[in-house]
Amino acid sequence: MLERKFYYKLQEWKISHKNECLLIKGARQIGKTFIVRQFGKNEYENFIEINFEENPEIKTAFAGGLDVNDLIQKLSAFLPRTQFIPNKNTYFF
Repeated sequence: MLERKFYYKLQEWKISHKNECLLIKGARQIGKTFIVRQFGKNEYENFIEINFEENPEIKTAFAGGLDVNDLIQKLSAFLPRTQFIPNKNTYFF
């Protein structure tokens, strides 16, 4: 039940907050990662997950400015098989 409510909140965010980041905070082991993965795969044509715990070196891509084009170029260096498509990807960090 709670999972379904959270999923609906994510759908509302997608519609009403285009081009804005979303920060999800909460207690450990309550399903945040699961529901965000499910949402990304169901609601977007392409879903890219970047896990800083599994790949801590990717954090360096965020050093300096956060211009979208620069960031995508830096991330592409770390993820050469990942295709970044404007307005088609959703990213989960």
